[in-house]
Amino acid sequence: MKKLKIVIISIVVVVVILGVVSYFKFLNWPNEPTSTPPIVDANGNPIPGSIASLEKIDLNGVEQWVLIRGHNTGKPVILFLHGGPGTANIVWRELFITEELEKNFVVVLWDQRGAGKSFSKDLTEEEMRSDKFVEDTIALTKQLRARFKQDKIFLLGHSWGSALGFLTIMKHPEYPQLYHAYIAAGEAADWNRRQNISYEWTLSRARDNSNKKAVNALEKLEPFDPTDAKHLGVKNRWLSEFGGQFILDNTELVQKYEDFLIKGQGQEYSRADAKKWMQGQSLSAKTVGVEAAESGYNLFRDLPEVRIPLFFFTGRYDYQTPGSLAEEYYTFVKAPKKGFIWFEESAHSLIFEEPDRVTKELIKIAEDTLIN
Repeated sequence: MKKLKIVIISIVVVVVILGVVSYFKFLNWPNEPTSTPPIVDANGNPIPGSIASLEKIDLNGVEQWVLIRGHNTGKPVILFLHGGPGTANIVWRELFITEELEKNFVVVLWDQRGAGKSFSKDLTEEEMRSDKFVEDTIALTKQLRARFKQDKIFLLGHSWGSALGFLTIMKHPEYPQLYHAYIAAGEAADWNRRQNISYEWTLSRARDNSNKKAVNALEKLEPFDPTDAKHLGVKNRWLSEFGGQFILDNTELVQKYEDFLIKGQGQEYSRADAKKWMQGQSLSAKTVGVEAAESGYNLFRDLPEVRIPLFFFTGRYDYQTPGSLAEEYYTFVKAPKKGFIWFEESAHSLIFEEPDRVTKELIKIAEDTLIN
């Protein structure tokens, strides 16, 4: 139970979606089949050669859902690995996948096993281990390469998804034949150091704001233990309060994301899917989330070299996975080409806070990588 609490409150975007369960009694949109709208021209006609497909597929014997969208199926494929574990993001497609991104890539969103539309009550704890997610990532990568007749694709992971991308690289030495480049967004790099830096920042913010309640709560934790569930729960409660997850002036954006899930504003999710999203959060937290918390995740120790171009996207105000630590790993790791991009108007949830900037940087990465 201690580790379950750690995971629920530590990594995922859902920490800022407060009170979400209580809203489910207000769900009133039809529980009907879902789809994704076609990609159309100025006259409303589907664009020849485009793709807009919401599909249930089989990955290693488990049914899972993907959303594939692009103006031209000949464009490079980019696969997004969502955060959490369990924070499936197909539901938010309209909010963070830009039209410009769909013009330049075949964009693939994937609700990972046990998450969102891919939730199933029949999944066992063994089927929710991290190595299964790695194998799913490889299987989906190979399906996409074959389907779109591309030797390699681009891979982007955010938060837990960033760790999943690195685990895939570590466990599959053939990855240079699969991926053009890897983009790590909101990367932790080292679990324990990350939590310590996060705690120190949160305590400092509490003192700077003369928030006696926060200061007292945080000082009671000293010496702070990055593996203690109670310590992490208190720290993360105040971390979000002070803007380490979403920056403080983005309350309207947070509400928009909450509404998409709770009020059924996204076209790709039904009421049943929204319920699955919440169930997937719980399942992921008590299975792969527990494993992640206990893993001693440390890229400095375990991955000193990456043999493909490697890029980091980091929110300037991210203190869930502190940018200073990600930048330290960027300096440390060897790669044939590296890039580190600060997102100046974001905290941890940069892919949601600055989607236009994400699009711009991804286009630049693709142009540079494919030319070279």
